[in-house]
Amino acid sequence: MKKLFILISGTPGSGKSTLTERLAEEFKLKRIFASGIMKQIKEEANIDIEKASKGTGFWESDAGKKLVKERQKNFYYDIELDKRLLSIAEKENRAIFDSRMMAWLYKGKDAFRIWVDASPNVRAKRIAKRDRKKICEVAKAMEKRLKTDAKIYKKLYNVDIISDRSPFDLVIKTDNLDADDVFEIAATAIRRFFKISN
Repeated sequence: MKKLFILISGTPGSGKSTLTERLAEEFKLKRIFASGIMKQIKEEANIDIEKASKGTGFWESDAGKKLVKERQKNFYYDIELDKRLLSIAEKENRAIFDSRMMAWLYKGKDAFRIWVDASPNVRAKRIAKRDRKKICEVAKAMEKRLKTDAKIYKKLYNVDIISDRSPFDLVIKTDNLDADDVFEIAATAIRRFFKISN
């Protein structure tokens, strides 16, 4: 069976997890949420991709903040996560990955790569509303996490996640788009890329 992968990356609060779920349903793909697998690695549980749910609010939680601190001292979690994601890609034929690094790490040509973004203020407002937190508090935590992630990925893979969009086939800025708009843009591009008829 021919492989069909969609690799979604982007910033927290941009709408990437929602897009992942909708595209998975539309194209009948297995959902792979990196944040869910990271939590299982942290808990030293057996990896079960069916139970690795999206990380809505996880990284802003106390457990998520603690894990961010641990990741700065010990790259084991990131290296192990990426190794397992690539292993899943070897076994699966049709999947969608919500992962910060897969667009850079997966070398196959059978993947469509999407970066989803929004301005920091818009993202902070969305997360604050979802998690019922203060916007200023969320904005500060978001900026700190992005800088931490950027340092980790630069050191591990020499990748600049802040400004490098070269691996991506499609970049969507969602400030003025709703979930339906984002889905339609992405789905149209995916159908063209994989030559999928409606």
